[in-house]
Amino acid sequence: MPDGFIISDKTITKQILKFGNDGKFLFKVGNQGEGLGNYILPFDISLIPNTNHLAVLDQNQNKFIFYDLETGNFIEEVSVYFQAKSFYFLDSTTVALHNDGNFSGLERDNLGAILSLEKNEYLFKGVNDFPKTDQNLTGGDFLEGAKGALFSKSLNDTIYTVNHDGFFPKYKLDFGDKAVKEELKKKPLMEMFEEMMKTTPYYHNGNIIENTNYLFYLWWADDPIEKFSWYNKVTKVNSSMNGEEVIFKRPFYINEDYLVAYLTNADFEQMEIKPNFGLSENQTLVKITFK
Repeated sequence: MPDGFIISDKTITKQILKFGNDGKFLFKVGNQGEGLGNYILPFDISLIPNTNHLAVLDQNQNKFIFYDLETGNFIEEVSVYFQAKSFYFLDSTTVALHNDGNFSGLERDNLGAILSLEKNEYLFKGVNDFPKTDQNLTGGDFLEGAKGALFSKSLNDTIYTVNHDGFFPKYKLDFGDKAVKEELKKKPLMEMFEEMMKTTPYYHNGNIIENTNYLFYLWWADDPIEKFSWYNKVTKVNSSMNGEEVIFKRPFYINEDYLVAYLTNADFEQMEIKPNFGLSENQTLVKITFK
């Protein structure tokens, strides 16, 4: 957003907050609670293109809630009939969904979908995968960069581009023999995680984002801390850093000039800020230029 940024806090305040570009708090968006215009828990949020509106998904009350970004005031709400882990508005009436596999009950299911709120029908269903892999959390499913929106889900190393027509494979992170095999995904949930603890397969961890020149992504390998990699599309060279060496983590916004991410735990520990919550949830943002 040109005039600041929105934070959805699901763990402490359970509210949505707007801050200015200088990091100063501006106002709450809506209110936490039951009833019209309120959310019990903001499961996910999405800016709505070509408007000054924000959409909030509250699965506890089965609804989308729309707010004005200039004031934080309630506009309207729409009932929903699905269970989703995350969503991304393509326009004011079309939304991309990562349907929550934990509610599927199927061995395999289509976990990506394009839904028309206007027609009240699905326009696309795809990303056929094992719903049980949704138990393994990622840092982000939908991320919008300078080259459009990307979608990625846990333990699936295909990265999809998302548009009105559907989800389409764009990148494949090739981990070779260390990749998560389909045979592993077929195991019962606890057996799958126990096997992962023993074999330590490699897999990406969300926060896959790109601009014209670079693709950035986080992934897990043998180390206890995430690795950070970037692919230079011009030189076609892939570079990586170990988690301890990276000055930021979890990039969530990018354009052609800079990206915005969170400060790493190691650097956060050096600051005088003493939060009353976990170190891994530090609230310090950094802006990294490409110069």
